[in-house]
Amino acid sequence: AIHLNDALRLLEDGQKHELKVWSLIHGDIIHYRGAVCIGSFRRGSNHRILLTASRQVREFRDCTLFWIDGLEVYL
Repeated sequence: AIHLNDALRLLEDGQKHELKVWSLIHGDIIHYRGAVCIGSFRRGSNHRILLTASRQVREFRDCTLFWIDGLEVYL
């Protein structure tokens, strides 16, 4: 397991990562493969990622991240 702050630092290293986040609307699990962090908003606690396979940009709230590269994330 890894703390949320450490997971976010890992995410921001510019490398590809595999992430799992909860959807705030439905509570579904969203699995992102090959995600590269392209920006963050500390005030809103959001991160923007680029999905390398499709070149799509996604944004998620930091508190919804619960898994990164095989490690569970705890608060």
